[in-house]
Amino acid sequence: IAAIGDMTLTFDAPLEHAHRVGDIVTVEYVRQRFWVDADVGSVFWHDHAFGGTTWPHGAVGTMIAEPFNSTWHDPKTGKRIRTGPVADIHATERVGHDVAGSFRELMVHIMDTVPHTVNVVTAGNPPGQPVEVALEAGRTVSFQMPPNETKKMTPIPYLNGGTHTTGGALNFRAEPFAQRLANDPDPSKLFSSRVHGDPSTAMLRAYLGDALVFRLLDVTMNESNVFTISGHTFWSERYAEEANRKNALHVGIAERYDLVIAEAGGPRHRPGDYMFFNGRNSKFSEGAWGLIRVLDAPVSDLQPLPNKAYGREGIPEPLPVCPPDAPVKQFNVVAMDHPDMSFNSNAPEAIEVDFERTIELRNPDAKIYVLEDDVKRVSGDAQPMPLTLRANVGDCLKVKLTNKLKEGRASFSAFGLAFDPKDSQGVNLGNNPGDQTVAPGKSRTYTYYADPFNGEGQTLVWDWGNVTTNPRNGLFGGVIIGPEGSTYRDPRTGEDISLKNSWRADVIVDRTIPGNEGRANYRDVALYFQDEDNIIGTSFMPYVQNVAGLTGVNYRAEPYLYREEAGCSLGRMFQPCEVENPQDPVTPVIEAHAGDPVRIHVFGASSEQNGMFTVEKHEWPIEPFLPGADMISTVEFAGSEGLDVFLSSAGGKWALPGDYVWSNGRLPYSQSGQWGYLRVLFADDQRILPLGVGSPSLRQVEVDPGFKVSPASLK
Repeated sequence: IAAIGDMTLTFDAPLEHAHRVGDIVTVEYVRQRFWVDADVGSVFWHDHAFGGTTWPHGAVGTMIAEPFNSTWHDPKTGKRIRTGPVADIHATERVGHDVAGSFRELMVHIMDTVPHTVNVVTAGNPPGQPVEVALEAGRTVSFQMPPNETKKMTPIPYLNGGTHTTGGALNFRAEPFAQRLANDPDPSKLFSSRVHGDPSTAMLRAYLGDALVFRLLDVTMNESNVFTISGHTFWSERYAEEANRKNALHVGIAERYDLVIAEAGGPRHRPGDYMFFNGRNSKFSEGAWGLIRVLDAPVSDLQPLPNKAYGREGIPEPLPVCPPDAPVKQFNVVAMDHPDMSFNSNAPEAIEVDFERTIELRNPDAKIYVLEDDVKRVSGDAQPMPLTLRANVGDCLKVKLTNKLKEGRASFSAFGLAFDPKDSQGVNLGNNPGDQTVAPGKSRTYTYYADPFNGEGQTLVWDWGNVTTNPRNGLFGGVIIGPEGSTYRDPRTGEDISLKNSWRADVIVDRTIPGNEGRANYRDVALYFQDEDNIIGTSFMPYVQNVAGLTGVNYRAEPYLYREEAGCSLGRMFQPCEVENPQDPVTPVIEAHAGDPVRIHVFGASSEQNGMFTVEKHEWPIEPFLPGADMISTVEFAGSEGLDVFLSSAGGKWALPGDYVWSNGRLPYSQSGQWGYLRVLFADDQRILPLGVGSPSLRQVEVDPGFKVSPASLK
């Protein structure tokens, strides 16, 4: 630089590339410096000149603020490194609650709108268009897809909408289902490294007991996603001891999280291969998944960590999955076909919404999990509910699965619990030995432990005999973990349902157990949301305003369009359509007495899109066990994720009786049928039993005896 003026720079030699005199000074010759003044974790940066084109091709990145005075190293050699998604961080300071010292790190760039991993979707093609024509129409200046002949059909055949999926990856790497199934069509071996080799996505390796940190960032560019880990949990707020422990977390565009896992191998120190993946169906199938390989003995190409961050130095010995004194709960579960399941027997089998797409209310390929004792009942006219099992903190669960499907292998998984990945992960994954799926007519037992380290919560159950179709068709469920020593009863009859399948239960807390002294009994329910619309909310033509495909909650749906035909106006959508013959929606009706605590477990059971769960006139803490947590009335959820919505008082702050609407707050999903009632009854209403001793004592508002129950939003 020869001279610096007020607004100009003068150079003593021409620049390498031609610039006109007076050209604006840009980042081409400006150095940007930043001061890392706090532990902010991962920081997103990207091109802002023409991001719509450049982001999917690499113009994104991350700077990571590591703990004070730390250094970063190649896990294989131990040498210092400057960059890379996988690193060993040698540290002494804290990176999370009670986790202080060195850790293994994986920077995870979650990506959508990746042209090179798109799959062809035919279900949503404009009628009469050949696939080639439809795909050509999907190309844009900012979305340059590879040649048609290189793209494969989606292995998730039920995706509805558009001409192609939008492409997904992790760190510009992907391991697509379609390619693996082309090499070996057996879906039960889809994730086996013994069949396919290790995936091309980044692998995080660790020794038992090593701390792990996933730096999670959604870098491109158009959709919401979800990150899920098997066999391990992380704090949703990494420095807060009382924060919820989760194994899945939704993430939106440019959003970031720092997920701290105290010990590789989980609290029971079990070696083997575990999985991380994007739980959104299309992104998962496009290849957004990878392995966590946990070793129990030293190997030459993985250096030990100095200054271990959690627990004692060295590699701990594996513990039994269940301690010898743990209470054991045995469940006999059957995977079976349930053909021609109807999500609403009063409505048509399909309702057209747009572009000749339809809401599907009948599933001829339905499959369900059911307890063995209930097989006869659900084989008749009874409409089943998804399998919901309940256990307590400290319980050991033994799940015997019998496969009664007409064809195809089946399995049982509960990724949020402790298990041996070589025996009870439920998926044939990586280098893990044996076959964890079950052939038709055969049985096997899976073992899980509700470790106190993970605490209360919920975990989704999925089948991995054929994960491309079976969860969509209903082969999902949940395991709910309640306070230690609790019993579970039917809210109407008082029957002990601790070993039954029930979407709703009263939780009777044993207050003689230390830590439970101040706990109240509460109503407990599980809601399972599913959808499969691939195009709504994306930037691809045509811009649709409605949801199509199989959409429901707990195998049920109450679409607006059906209710309009039945006589409901839009202004009275949540009231009975026939005054002389009032009928509740077919979706679950949650019942509680005014002032009762209500705990709602929200599952993204099989979802292509993120949803928004809301309950009108009610609030709950965003962190259920964190004192002073913000109160919210709507929360996002995603496929493979579970949420804990704890309402302290049915009827809100003033315990007002009435019908309140719970729903998916994304209007097209509510319109498609994802809504129902929270019915708050007077305290002396005998349709359900009182919660009894330990329940909140609230002074109920006096109401005129002629009062009629109706949705609070319409009063």
